[in-house]
Amino acid sequence: MAKLQLALDFSMLKKAVVVAQKAAPYCDWIEAGTPLIKSEGLEAVRMLKMRFPNKTIVADMKTMDTGSFETGLAAEAGADVSTVCGAADISTIKGAIDEGRRRRIAVAVDLINVPAEKWKAIDALKPDYICLHVGIDQQHEGVDPLKLLRKLKVKSKKIVAGGINAQSAPEVVRAGAEVVIVGGAITKAKDPAKAAKEIKEAMEKA
Repeated sequence: MAKLQLALDFSMLKKAVVVAQKAAPYCDWIEAGTPLIKSEGLEAVRMLKMRFPNKTIVADMKTMDTGSFETGLAAEAGADVSTVCGAADISTIKGAIDEGRRRRIAVAVDLINVPAEKWKAIDALKPDYICLHVGIDQQHEGVDPLKLLRKLKVKSKKIVAGGINAQSAPEVVRAGAEVVIVGGAITKAKDPAKAAKEIKEAMEKA
């Protein structure tokens, strides 16, 4: 069964926690988004772990250098999953993956703006997950995560992010995503709980 990950891309931790509390019953993973970590630091990860001890907590570090060091920081803060950018040097990605294994947390390699030619080299490092991520700016340019997902031929487990909602989530699951990241469709909804429930139910039907 595919997992639903809630991306909390807020600048204020209090607001992020309020939304998370509403949506959490329907989400499997809860992410301290990059903007939240930049604004509030790793306290955001600590708080989410404390508030939601039975959920998988993701630290979206988007590490670009010192892979082992930053993955270690995420682990110490209580993260179950930490991210590293696929655009980073291979040594950085490998350092993050190795540290994740040592610390017993998962590492997801984010493919945002990474050319297809590098996908196999990243997959060869055997990360816990590879995240096909279409950023907001790319979404505005019409880049479709589903089309890219169908081209992603890797052995690693797949995470997908990029403007996904209740309508597109089932297709993403059918295309092979094991974790579906949803941000705005939940966090910007008038009723985050209802939005999360609809997306989770749509994924289950897929």
